[in-house]
Amino acid sequence: MYYSSPPAEQAFLNSGTCFHLYTKPLENDLYFHSEKERRLAVNYLAIAVTESACKLLAYSIMTNHFHFILSGEREQALLFFDRYRQLLNNYYSRHGRGCLLNQTEARIKAIDNLKQMRNEIAYVIRNAFVVSPDVNVFADPWSSGFLYFNPLLILEGTPASALSGRALREFTCSRSISALNEGIFVKDGMAQAWSFVDYQLVMSFYDNARQFIYATLKNVDAQVELSLTYGETSSLTDEDLLPVLYKLCRENLKTDDPFKLDLHGKQRLAVLLKNKYYASNGQIARLTKLPLQEVNKLFPLVAKAQIK
Repeated sequence: MYYSSPPAEQAFLNSGTCFHLYTKPLENDLYFHSEKERRLAVNYLAIAVTESACKLLAYSIMTNHFHFILSGEREQALLFFDRYRQLLNNYYSRHGRGCLLNQTEARIKAIDNLKQMRNEIAYVIRNAFVVSPDVNVFADPWSSGFLYFNPLLILEGTPASALSGRALREFTCSRSISALNEGIFVKDGMAQAWSFVDYQLVMSFYDNARQFIYATLKNVDAQVELSLTYGETSSLTDEDLLPVLYKLCRENLKTDDPFKLDLHGKQRLAVLLKNKYYASNGQIARLTKLPLQEVNKLFPLVAKAQIK
């Protein structure tokens, strides 16, 4: 159930204009071919944010697309991304991939209320989690999920403004950047997210850690709706869909046990999972216990696309 206390509502109202800025996933390439390149992307993110007039509230740096939750004016949010794209493009140009960012267009969506803000934050920090079974949504180094309500968060590092010479060039992979914002802190060559993300403001949008975790992991229908908005079909894990399985059975098939359904019942359940929750063929097979070949017969176009 959605609930927000007056302090959380007021914190959102006081945060100003907020946006979810994102890019569509690249179809035929990746931005980052190594961990080193993704670490550089975090450094560039710190530089772009601290140079902008925006506050960064949440982010996810995926291998082929980006998500950012920002507080600030729309024009300033777009200027932030222009600077981020410029930093990346300068790097790619020096490494024979100068056309890569030509495919990257920032899209921006206003966040109008606290409920939407919580859903958007959940979507952003869940991004890698729903793609890979090895990602912990609250411990992913390439998104901000580990910052919020984390009693083990260590606030340490060296001020980036103290970097010079070789250390500065290694941090930026550039000879043209001569100084960095003193607000950025660096550890092991990477900008520390706690120094450039306003995670304290995000925590004020929730009454407690339990509410944050629930909003991140349990609001299944909101995540499906957002995945369609952003053109990303991978939005739910098997664990997300398991309670949905029982819900669909109770509401549509008049049983509490999906595993006792006959073939016709399982096929109806498969169609519901596909049409309402956009489950993959593999997920449907695992959840309904239908053989994958039977699921592929039900949804042949999806099966063909997966083979390609």
